[in-house]
Amino acid sequence: MAQTRNNWPMRPIGELLKQVRRPVAVEPDTVYREIGIRSHCKGIFHKPEVTGKQIGNKRVFWVEPGCLMFNIIFAWEQAVAMTSDAEAGMIASHRFPMYCSRNGKLLPEYVWRYFSTPRGKYDLNIASPGGAGRNKTLGQEEFKRLKIPVPPIEYQNKAVDVLATTDRAIATMEKLIAAKRTLKKGLAQQLLTGQRRLPGFNKPWRTRRIDTISRISKGAGVTKEDIQPQGLPAVRYGELYTTYDVQITEVRSFVSSEAAQAAKPIRRGDLLLAGSGEDRIEIGKAAAYMGDGIAYAGGDVIIVSPTDANSVFLAYLLDGDHARREFYRRAQGESIVHIYMRDVGCLELRLPPREEQDRIAAVLGAADREIVLLEKKLAALRELKKGLMQKLLSGPVKVGTKVPYGQVADIR
Repeated sequence: MAQTRNNWPMRPIGELLKQVRRPVAVEPDTVYREIGIRSHCKGIFHKPEVTGKQIGNKRVFWVEPGCLMFNIIFAWEQAVAMTSDAEAGMIASHRFPMYCSRNGKLLPEYVWRYFSTPRGKYDLNIASPGGAGRNKTLGQEEFKRLKIPVPPIEYQNKAVDVLATTDRAIATMEKLIAAKRTLKKGLAQQLLTGQRRLPGFNKPWRTRRIDTISRISKGAGVTKEDIQPQGLPAVRYGELYTTYDVQITEVRSFVSSEAAQAAKPIRRGDLLLAGSGEDRIEIGKAAAYMGDGIAYAGGDVIIVSPTDANSVFLAYLLDGDHARREFYRRAQGESIVHIYMRDVGCLELRLPPREEQDRIAAVLGAADREIVLLEKKLAALRELKKGLMQKLLSGPVKVGTKVPYGQVADIR
């Protein structure tokens, strides 16, 4: 019997898993609910309810909880999942075969984790002969002949538990981030419209045009070809959509001193707006440059240098519904959309006194920093899971890493 480098036997899946097939006797007037599987290990989804009459002559089967399931059309793209109690009573077509353990020596959950790895994806491609896309169908016999490393069942159980603990930590962090974003959005809506006033502030707000509280100019140069790993910091208009949020504290792109000469210098406190974009919805995306030194703005960046306003407050305000509607209305063009300096300058905003602007910007900035910190923790958890899967599913490893909301045990 073939062995892995860790002395785990390589066994054909067909020897250890068996297919589960319980046909549905479809009744025309009965309501059913089918399931589907997303590619890239994104899990099961539930389709809208249908009647038996709508199903027609299609072969369907009852979904059994606790089974390994594939979408045979996209198995090569890791359309693989585990069924749960949430799918009890639902149905699936013949294109979604289910498997359970044949003799208790291989856990379906362990196999699911294995097929979530790059090696598992490679194996699914081998078992899916044909061309690209819908021609690459998972072959039942090819699948049964696939050989995978099979550790002792005790190891499988503990490895599955370790990864489930990590998944729960990731899910908890995702929910926390979503809740923080919702709270911050509601807080911003109240503070930026004056619906809620911070303690100690009660002076009236005034309506001001942007060109009465700032100087407006435009960036120049800095093409994609000008970007290099090191040099002078620069901001391109496209990065305002893809890279930066409300504040720019660390610039990600750099240009040579020669390229910088053709660009427009920006300083701490300048507000940068995207003057071009692919659609009207996000045109005018704004970010306040809060870096310590001089940087350079490329073409199609509109630079607003406030003389009587807080640039971070303005960045938050320009992300609000009023400014977004105005930019949408003023944008010009079809395939490439533009707004111009005059469009920005004549925009009217309701502004509180400067001291209140400063305080609101600080409160919202603190909320954003908390979210960024949580997102970094989430990224670390995802990297931890990636490393654990690589180790746990390729050979015995001693794991004593602490995970928030759970302890990963030694499973060697």
